[in-house]
Amino acid sequence: MNNKKYIYAAKYFVYFLVMVGMYVLQTTPGFLSVFGTKPNFVIPAAICIAILEGEFVGGIYGVLGGILCDFGGFMLFGFHSIIMLIACVIAGLLTIYLLQPGVINYVLLVFVTMMVRGLLEFLLGFAVWGYEHVWMILVYNILPGVIYTAAVSPLIFYLYRWLDREFELRVRT
Repeated sequence: MNNKKYIYAAKYFVYFLVMVGMYVLQTTPGFLSVFGTKPNFVIPAAICIAILEGEFVGGIYGVLGGILCDFGGFMLFGFHSIIMLIACVIAGLLTIYLLQPGVINYVLLVFVTMMVRGLLEFLLGFAVWGYEHVWMILVYNILPGVIYTAAVSPLIFYLYRWLDREFELRVRT
């Protein structure tokens, strides 16, 4: 009896449950808040899944993570979904063809993704309106969030890598 498809279904369901749990932690008021800055857990989780599973599964989880970020964000609904789809497909392809799936490459991909997302959010949400001192939003809100997210992202990488190895052990037996 071959149970591979059930194990893979359970694996992807657990990935989704962990991502939803991270969204709950991310949106909990005051949780891991440092000087008013909170890390984003969903975007690093989607990037990690793309690194571990490839571009197709990573793109699906990128859209799911983007939808979760859209629920808690202030931008137009779908903004994060599109960015995360593109970022996760690129991360998956880079890992398949160019990079090793290590923690340093993962942190760099998370940093670049968060930076692109933050700059696009700044440009499309704030700078386009021409407010005075709008640069303060970039310097005091967006950049610390990018750095804080990149700093805590290795914990997410190790969690998902452990889950991946546990399910791969079950597939092999």
